[in-house]
Amino acid sequence: MTANRHVVSAEEVRSAKEALIRAGPLSAAGPAPGWLLAEIDRSWRRSISAGASRGSGDFLYRDEFDPDSELRRAARPVLDRLATTVHDLGTAIFLADASGQVIDRRIADPGDRERFDRAYAAEGFLFSETTIGTNGLGTPIEENTSVFVRGPEHFNEALEGLACAGVPIRHPITGRAMGSLSLAAPVDSAERMMLALTREGARAVSDQLTSGELIRDSALVGAYRRARGRGPVVVMDSETVISSVSGVAFLDAEAHARLWEALVAGVTDGRRLIELDFDGTPTRLIAHPLGARDRPAFAVEILDKGSPRLRGRPASPKEIATALPAADLAARPVLVTGPAGAGKCHAARRLLDRQGQPEPVVVFAAQLRTSGPELRVALSTLDAGRAVIVRRLEELPPAQRAVPGLLRDAVERTPGARLVATVDPDRSPDYLKNELARWGTPLTVPALSSRQNEIPTLAEAILGRLDAPRRPILSAATFQALLRWHWPGNVAELRRVLLDLADEFPGRTIDPFHLPETMWEAAERRRLSRIESVQRAEIVSALRESGGNRSAAATLLGIGRTTLYRKLRELGIDQDTLSA
Repeated sequence: MTANRHVVSAEEVRSAKEALIRAGPLSAAGPAPGWLLAEIDRSWRRSISAGASRGSGDFLYRDEFDPDSELRRAARPVLDRLATTVHDLGTAIFLADASGQVIDRRIADPGDRERFDRAYAAEGFLFSETTIGTNGLGTPIEENTSVFVRGPEHFNEALEGLACAGVPIRHPITGRAMGSLSLAAPVDSAERMMLALTREGARAVSDQLTSGELIRDSALVGAYRRARGRGPVVVMDSETVISSVSGVAFLDAEAHARLWEALVAGVTDGRRLIELDFDGTPTRLIAHPLGARDRPAFAVEILDKGSPRLRGRPASPKEIATALPAADLAARPVLVTGPAGAGKCHAARRLLDRQGQPEPVVVFAAQLRTSGPELRVALSTLDAGRAVIVRRLEELPPAQRAVPGLLRDAVERTPGARLVATVDPDRSPDYLKNELARWGTPLTVPALSSRQNEIPTLAEAILGRLDAPRRPILSAATFQALLRWHWPGNVAELRRVLLDLADEFPGRTIDPFHLPETMWEAAERRRLSRIESVQRAEIVSALRESGGNRSAAATLLGIGRTTLYRKLRELGIDQDTLSA
């Protein structure tokens, strides 16, 4: 049966596929002919059921894969060796992740590169079976076994000129499919021996994964065994955490991100005593570096936790709520100061909530007029002994400079009235500063960049307001990326980023590369090697010579467009670089 497979014409295969499409995926075993392999028949049926695309222009591109993923790192030397083996055979090598997205490829000949580009066989394009149907990357993942797909056995017409041997790559410990490896060649020159090479390559990638897992895990386990018995212990690298029972409190994504950032930034060599705040509670730790500089790991002994305290620095919104005596809020109006977007209104609400106040009336200073309805509502609320928040007092119109005095008088004459105003002192006119000097002592909410330890808590609060199906899940690595960003837009920027992620990836796990490009590039930035520096200079020169046209620049450099896109990401080349 296998031997006859090679003499079946492309038209016969195409006719069998069309017949199944007309009959539907739930039809009986026929009309599949006897020469059609069972895995191809099953894949066609799944493709029809999923509504997979057959058009050559319907391939999906996602520029969001992790260029330094565990799978890509493990496969890199294997792909290099395979590329040497098939160098003169007109054969290309492709690596896909578990979603079927191409994350790496090797093509020796520029002419072959152009052929595969026309078939969308390039990094970033999605080759899942549900998207484009039967193919050499997505189908092995679905079938969980090796597959050879020739010509029109592909479901999408753009791939009919190729033959592809594909093999799934499984995690060496969990057994889950991490992706797939495929060798592809023009259909008229392909040989089934490609399948043997692909199987060998997939085994080699799995061996690489096993080696990395064993080396990393054995180092962590050894460090844990040496440290246990001395109290709560956490041993970690960027991907793995081993903990004693008493150290479990440090295992959630938020605490991992905070602890990891402190370790990477502050522990370079030798054991070191460090102190971190977890929810305002100072915690002393002894950290022991374990790994190399490019793959850091740490053993952490947790010594003790102190009592919550307010340090001698500008207060965060959470600290303001616990630091201000109740009498202060009742006696005089309170100013919450800080830069735009720092979370001043949130801090004001926490203050009032601590007082047991019902929902306050919130007004914007820009809308207050001595004879306007907004001011009348605010004054009547204060006269009734309730709470008012005035936002952005610096935006009060100059002609309404009497308004702050009217509000302050209402508080002073009415028992139980509560007034909190938010203001950016750097944007306040002089007349306002003079009036506000007569209010209570200002409480400062600093810029988010100076209180990054609160970012996980703020992120949880922002996402917690969303419905569960829409709420994305932030990985520990994503928390680390958020902690490394400088947040020029403060809390308002954090809120915008998180809500945009919820809109784009509802309910999904968010990895660093899902973040805005400038953010994850900053998180991944590293010192370039001499070779990378030369590559970067050549690419920038080509882009400038071509006026920013990336296709033209790729031609000048003699590389494919997708290779250029990958290099732009890896070497940190953006529009600002080109205009410098």
